[in-house]
Amino acid sequence: MLSSEGKPTDTRAGGQQISSKTPVHREQGRDLKQIFQLIDSFLSFEACLYHQIVPFRLEDNQLLLGMVHPQDSGALDYVNRILSYINSTMVIQEIATDMHRTILSAYLNHKNTFRPDAKQLEQTAADFTFEKSVTNIADDLITSATTSFEQNQQPQSTLGGTETLQHSRQQANIPISHLDSFASVNESKKNTSEVVDPSNLTILQVQVPELFSPVEVLATLPPKKLLEQLLGRVLGGGIGRLYLERQPYKGRILWSDNGVLQSVLENLPLSVFQGVLNELKRFTSLPIATLAEPKQVEKECLYQQNRLLLRLRVMPGIYGEEATLQVLRGAALKFYQQQQLTRLSRDALGISQQLSLKLRELHQRLIVNPSLQPEQLQALVTLNGLVDNLEQQIKILTATNEPPTGSG
Repeated sequence: MLSSEGKPTDTRAGGQQISSKTPVHREQGRDLKQIFQLIDSFLSFEACLYHQIVPFRLEDNQLLLGMVHPQDSGALDYVNRILSYINSTMVIQEIATDMHRTILSAYLNHKNTFRPDAKQLEQTAADFTFEKSVTNIADDLITSATTSFEQNQQPQSTLGGTETLQHSRQQANIPISHLDSFASVNESKKNTSEVVDPSNLTILQVQVPELFSPVEVLATLPPKKLLEQLLGRVLGGGIGRLYLERQPYKGRILWSDNGVLQSVLENLPLSVFQGVLNELKRFTSLPIATLAEPKQVEKECLYQQNRLLLRLRVMPGIYGEEATLQVLRGAALKFYQQQQLTRLSRDALGISQQLSLKLRELHQRLIVNPSLQPEQLQALVTLNGLVDNLEQQIKILTATNEPPTGSG
């Protein structure tokens, strides 16, 4: 919390008293690299956007958290639950809305330009610690909480308390961290997003819960039937995920709902495992052939008359291809759609500006041409006017798609 002087004051997280002596720097002194890493692994971008928070620093089990609204009990509750689980505390610093927006915009620019090196791409499940898995589970919990807020639900009912996190820890160590390491690949080149007319969206028809086969018999189903059963499970909840992890001689598939592990299929024959992966590729129009580098494809669908987004990421592992399938809906889907609009508007503006530049070059060459005809000059003037108007209209669209600003 903040005192009347605007200085960071003590609050509680993880049952520990926090010292107010943690140094607080201004925006220009922030370590953006550390902020980006914390957004990737600790507090998801969606959570930072929704709750208007930014994790500035986490060291010596103490988090320095920037908040536009320091009295936001919902945001504090989410962060406190995560901090209590990793035995950490926090100090809060009030920040302006413009600073919050600037930092998150810088993060998006970073995600659109950064390419991980080969060593990052070669990380596998054997390298992951439990702590990394927990922080990524927390990402799922916060994303699902965003959806719950949109539906006017209380935040506490979404998280289910610290016991839910502990229950996840006891069941399995979900291999999420290596999947997230590919999120920073340049999306304009690595990812494929379909722009689909709403009337042409794929309608998902999968098994309803009453027709689910028992978990014990899932491994005996052919790949296509197995995938239908798995999709029915991950589509029926909140933020669902499937994890396809390849092992030396077997495979295993895990699925979670809102960050809570639901079940695991162990010791799957590689033929079945690869068959499920191939079915996912067919559904998202990816080539069946083994991919040499990570590939992400996103597909908007209709399920029970509701729009949702399926995000499939396939990547090479030590023992062969692995994959994760994430289901986004609610606020998470709205954020994705907003980002698509912003990206398309930005691309259109860039193309318009390039066209304007070429027309100016053409004009400079034509005016020194002794054989220039009057109709050619008039055509050029008309084109310049059209391009100028086009650029103005695109700028209007771009401004409309930008989030509103306000004072902190």
